[in-house]
Amino acid sequence: MTPLEAVAQYVGQQPDVSKYCVAYSGGMDSHVLLWLMSCVQRSDSAIKLRAIHVDHGLQRDSARWAKHATQVCRDLEIPLTVLDAQVVASGDGPEAGARLARYEQFSDNLQDNEQLLLAQHAEDQAETFLLQALRGSGIDGLAGIPRKRRFSAGFMVRPLLGCSQESLRELAREQSLQWIEDPSNQDTRLDRNYLRLNVMPILQARWPASAQTLSRSASRSAAASQTLIGLGEQDLLSVRVPGAGELSLTALAALPRERAFVVLRLMVRERGWRMPRMQDLLQVMSDLVEARHDSNGIVNARDYVFRRHKDNLYLMQDADEAQPYEIEWFSPFAPLAVTEAGLTLTTAAAEQQGICLPDGAQVIVKSRVGGELIKLGEPAFHKAVKKLLQETTIPPWVRDTIPLVYVNGSLAAVWGVAVAVDCRLPPASALVRDQQRSAIDRS
Repeated sequence: MTPLEAVAQYVGQQPDVSKYCVAYSGGMDSHVLLWLMSCVQRSDSAIKLRAIHVDHGLQRDSARWAKHATQVCRDLEIPLTVLDAQVVASGDGPEAGARLARYEQFSDNLQDNEQLLLAQHAEDQAETFLLQALRGSGIDGLAGIPRKRRFSAGFMVRPLLGCSQESLRELAREQSLQWIEDPSNQDTRLDRNYLRLNVMPILQARWPASAQTLSRSASRSAAASQTLIGLGEQDLLSVRVPGAGELSLTALAALPRERAFVVLRLMVRERGWRMPRMQDLLQVMSDLVEARHDSNGIVNARDYVFRRHKDNLYLMQDADEAQPYEIEWFSPFAPLAVTEAGLTLTTAAAEQQGICLPDGAQVIVKSRVGGELIKLGEPAFHKAVKKLLQETTIPPWVRDTIPLVYVNGSLAAVWGVAVAVDCRLPPASALVRDQQRSAIDRS
């Protein structure tokens, strides 16, 4: 299939889509894609086409590239948006940092139901497959570059994934297209460039169709991955604690290990976070899932953590330690946001818990500092808040954020856990009697 046929076929399969945006770097591949989409648009006036050029500022000539992109789009009568991206250094290398910055710009600027078109081709897919294999990736990684996936407010699509780069180059020469050559593409210190310049030519000399066959392997891996994900989604439902985000460790430990790995990956994917490495998954299994029942371990994985408490496995961002807080809740007690606890306190919730908030009372909401006592029971006795929280199912790392509600200087409630006996709302019957007595007194 020629590049024009591939693009025209893809667009023809999207009868309900009218908005397309080409990620245009100024290089040969994206220039060909932009030109092809302009041809398709000329044959279908309903198509709304635009382009985005991201300037990473990593090359001395990046401003000249932006001017080139502007001129090309002007000649093709395609609206262009030029965006500046701030590349932040990361442990995954400069390529990953630039891609992340570029995708953030794409995400922020993509319109509702718009399709973002990228120009990756068969050689890109083959290189990705080899890179993932050399990293020891599982079937998800070997699936390579997806042809289409949800992205921001729309979709990210690669309509040329089945076309060879040579077919794109041939078309570019036929149409006398002018493009920018990025000098960093010759830097063999970068893994992808090393594969492209040193390894792929050797493979293609022996196996001329190696790019296409490796791409097919990626496609088959993708199909197998989707099957495993379907099974994994069923497993995730079966091990998730009802009505909560955490997982039952007992149920997770009962799964075959590979299926447990899929569940953990899906748990991370739901949050939109980077996939855990195999060493992360192995550590979660050994230190948390298969650990003693009384352990409260933690596994740091990339920029998030897995934590164990009792029979539950939690996934959360690697946040800083809980910050102390103290907030006055003024009468008539409008909803109070306690950001440190991730809660909003309301009078309705207080009433549901049985907390009495007298009109005009001084109410202070604050975090634990240690040594607090609350008056409970019949007959009344004082109990340490620390001991009270230890008896709950609340994880240890959450306990210091639980709001303590003080009314006129006395600890009235541990929010969502307990209410002091002398700060409880009276029973409904007593409230009715008080209201009737007040009405008689007023008469």
